[in-house]
Amino acid sequence: MYAYRYGIVGGVSTQLLLRQAALARAGGAAAVFFSQDNGLRAVVPPGAEVYFGADVSLRRLVRRVRPEAVVVDSPELLGPARGGGFRRPAVFLDVHTTTPRGLAYLDGLRMNGIRGVMVPTRYSAELVCSRVPGAPVSVVPNVLNTEVFTPGVPGSESGPREFIWVGKLDRHKNWRLALVYTRLLMDLFGDVEMSVVGGYGASDTRAAEFFDLAHRLGISGSVRWLDRVDNSALAGLYRRCATSGGAMLVTSRDESFGMAAAEALLCGCPLLANDLSVFREVFPASELIQRVDIWNPDAVAKAAGALETPPSAEAIEALGKDLRWRYGPEAFLEQFTRVVRSG
Repeated sequence: MYAYRYGIVGGVSTQLLLRQAALARAGGAAAVFFSQDNGLRAVVPPGAEVYFGADVSLRRLVRRVRPEAVVVDSPELLGPARGGGFRRPAVFLDVHTTTPRGLAYLDGLRMNGIRGVMVPTRYSAELVCSRVPGAPVSVVPNVLNTEVFTPGVPGSESGPREFIWVGKLDRHKNWRLALVYTRLLMDLFGDVEMSVVGGYGASDTRAAEFFDLAHRLGISGSVRWLDRVDNSALAGLYRRCATSGGAMLVTSRDESFGMAAAEALLCGCPLLANDLSVFREVFPASELIQRVDIWNPDAVAKAAGALETPPSAEAIEALGKDLRWRYGPEAFLEQFTRVVRSG
């Protein structure tokens, strides 16, 4: 069983559903519990073993389902995850955040009753170990949706060069810089279109700040904000960016993995990405990936200029093969099973 606070479309929530599906295809079963519904319920298929806190408490659900293990991403759910019955499941902590604020609870965490900690990358493991010395931390890779995120048909799109940015409208994802660089891309290429995907639940104040900055930069006519998009539509956007000679822009200050970036690459969409150490771990060297100092406009402009030469079909195929091998369902299942059944 997985338990998480936020039931959103995307991010960790979608990753948990992908893990649930991988376990089901392997003949296992996994319930997923969200203490909040932030728009996810509307897209969950009927009959799926997905539960929300408004309907049932986690403690009651654990007693009823009696799982072998409960993997918890939100610290306030650690206690209820134990169930309180005679036969208690093994409890694991799952850490996906990399922000100091998000990791702060680890400083006072007592590992009593917690079998171990799961993280998606070695980079995340280092962050956790620095706050919880001696904790048993295991890397369990994320699962990519390799059925939906696939390359499109080679060709060229008529119309503007298209770009995409994905994430919450917060400081961590650095959304303001994404708009600033949309202006730079317009200055370089002329007619461009930037799709900003995410920000569902953003406050009215944040939304006003978004539109005000777009107006002041003179890019209002070139930016469209899509607060949530399903996977099929998102894959279509990535393919359009690829065939139009555009790219995905990643301005994040930090990442634990880079799911959206990985999904874009599976679709053959190049990256203009901040040179984060985790990206050097997760992604192999490829002509589709331009890693830059995101705070250096000249470096970003130079990397964007490389888009004039589109990536080869061979490079797209090789990168997709590598990502499917590293982050397909089989890789996740092998490591997850090893961790849960150890000790």
